[in-house]
Amino acid sequence: MAEKKTAPVILFTYNRPEHTRRTIEALAKNELAQDTELFVFSDAAKKEADRGKVQEIRDYVAQAGGFFKVTLIAREENYGLARNVIEGVTEIIERYGTVIVLEDDLVTNRYFLRFMNDALSRYEKNPKVTGVTGFSHFADTVTLPCESYFHTLTGTSWSWATWADRWRHFDATCSDWTRMKEDAKLRRRFNYDNTYNFYKIMKDQQTDAGTNSWAIRWYWTNFKRDGYILSPLHSLVSNEGWDGSGVHCGESREPVFDHHLATDHAVTEFPDEVAERPEVHRLMKRALLHESEPNLLKHIYHIVFRRNYIGQI
Repeated sequence: MAEKKTAPVILFTYNRPEHTRRTIEALAKNELAQDTELFVFSDAAKKEADRGKVQEIRDYVAQAGGFFKVTLIAREENYGLARNVIEGVTEIIERYGTVIVLEDDLVTNRYFLRFMNDALSRYEKNPKVTGVTGFSHFADTVTLPCESYFHTLTGTSWSWATWADRWRHFDATCSDWTRMKEDAKLRRRFNYDNTYNFYKIMKDQQTDAGTNSWAIRWYWTNFKRDGYILSPLHSLVSNEGWDGSGVHCGESREPVFDHHLATDHAVTEFPDEVAERPEVHRLMKRALLHESEPNLLKHIYHIVFRRNYIGQI
């Protein structure tokens, strides 16, 4: 395994050259960018109409600078996001021991890489910590005693990092997901106290050929191990994909989370205790309710009836 002070970054791209450009340009402005290897996995076009955009991305990446090294991995066939992520992460993490993962619609604050690398170093020997993310579910106005916090939503795709020994537990089949069919308490806990229907995503993953989520499988893997993920209090990454251009972000033109990436210093405060504190749990439930039902009337309705309606088998 190569010895480097910083974890390599993997960026997964498909057919959005302008989004990819913004992602790479923001990452290149990070204070650790020049010490960081960037691996860009470019998926091949699924249809002829995407071929030109895929090539545009590859041409741009080939001349991108600002990093220790940039390596383009151009897929010769269309893998789809899940396969591209699973195989790409496995390949790089086995070589380097750690990885930081981005997708092509994520814009980072200049202190993002510092936070991710510091957290990877700090919690490397603690198997309870299954990952790190630069994304926060909390609004920029939320305050807590510490600048970062642990929570149990360990399958986030809006930036994440992990270690090789944790990734080796990744359960690609999730054949035991059916435990939730008969265990309402387990299903409720997987749905984060029934604030978001993660169970439906898992059910679709297992029963609908059109659903191919790596993230729900990573969440289930870490959920079974009672894992925790670390987030900064104020998000160091923003999702810019809510413009109808993405395959997995739907047609919404309004982001659920509006982060201004305003943190003007490196995050240096980390929890000593690896646990989800009660105040964090309350804030996470509020955030997930907003994410699942941003419409106020539906939000109120589902607060009242959520116990019965969500996660039904």
